[in-house]
Amino acid sequence: MMNEKDLANYLKELEAVTNIESPTNYAAGINEVIKFFADKADSLKLQSKVVNLGAGDKAGDCLLVSNNLNAEKFDMLLMAHADTVFPVGTIKEAPFRTEGNRAKALGVIDDKGCALMAFYAMQYLTDADFSFVLLINSCEETGSPYSGDFIKEYAKKSKYCIVLEGAREDGSLVATRKGILKYKIDFNGVSAHAGNNPERGASAVAEAANFIVEFSKLNDYTEGHTFNTIMLKGGDAVNVIPEFASVSLEVRYVKDSSIAFTENKIKEVLGKPLNAKVSHTVVKEDQKFPMFDEKNLPFMKSVVEEAGKTVGVDVKWVNAGGGSDGNLASSVGCPTVDGMGPIGGNMHNKEEYLEIDSVIPRCNLLIESIKKFAKR
Repeated sequence: MMNEKDLANYLKELEAVTNIESPTNYAAGINEVIKFFADKADSLKLQSKVVNLGAGDKAGDCLLVSNNLNAEKFDMLLMAHADTVFPVGTIKEAPFRTEGNRAKALGVIDDKGCALMAFYAMQYLTDADFSFVLLINSCEETGSPYSGDFIKEYAKKSKYCIVLEGAREDGSLVATRKGILKYKIDFNGVSAHAGNNPERGASAVAEAANFIVEFSKLNDYTEGHTFNTIMLKGGDAVNVIPEFASVSLEVRYVKDSSIAFTENKIKEVLGKPLNAKVSHTVVKEDQKFPMFDEKNLPFMKSVVEEAGKTVGVDVKWVNAGGGSDGNLASSVGCPTVDGMGPIGGNMHNKEEYLEIDSVIPRCNLLIESIKKFAKR
């Protein structure tokens, strides 16, 4: 099990890896982080493989680490990510530092501290008679557009999945995550002089605004779906009736029925235009299925809770609104739990932090959970 000596080494390595800037669109920085973790795997005599996603400069490499990389099936898939949301240069404002019980740095809890903790767990599992694989993603923060199929491939051949995102500020683990739908709707109207002949125009902005207002009425917390719509483009000059407008609609949902509900509402709202001269096009840009597994979730939770009792960690759960790579693993039928990293908060903020005294107990919870899952 992880100990105080491990923790001292962990903090030194955490400083090194968080001081490497690695926003998703900065492949050079991502690849430097991946090399750091590949070297860490070598030091533990674990097998590793760098995977190029073929995305050029749009996404860096991913990394696989395993005690049996050539296994056809894995008992456990662990997932973490190397990318952050902070533009290059932010490190000058927020280098690694410790303040009391908190380590603060860019991506310290989302997700480098969690990825690093996985290695401290794996070092105590190297003699295990079961197979595990850690997948470190390079583009999680943008929805895994280049790695999604790669993640699903490994989830399909894994018995269970643990996602190493940080535990919530109160220590809760993540039991479920909402799905995400994204649509882009373009409106094409007719331009005209707003003073001389406004009657000749047809405002695309008015139609877009009507769409936004109608969808703002549809949030239903009982059904578990919410709608957020923003104006991407709307007019160029106030003295011209705007001929073009564009909006982006994002839906967070739990139930599959929300998909049909959303698409029917889009047709319904667009089917009743304020001005029939305005046409529209709808593009479904993304869909991430919920991490919501009613069949396997009670079992998954019970195993982690049992492991918590063994190592003295009080396990609590939360249902999250945000997505992670756990959504991808769950979507192909791999039983998944999330938030199994250290405790922390202020994600995507320069004051992002990790609770230092949570690292040892959460690492030991991870080790014990993996061992117990391996016996099931």
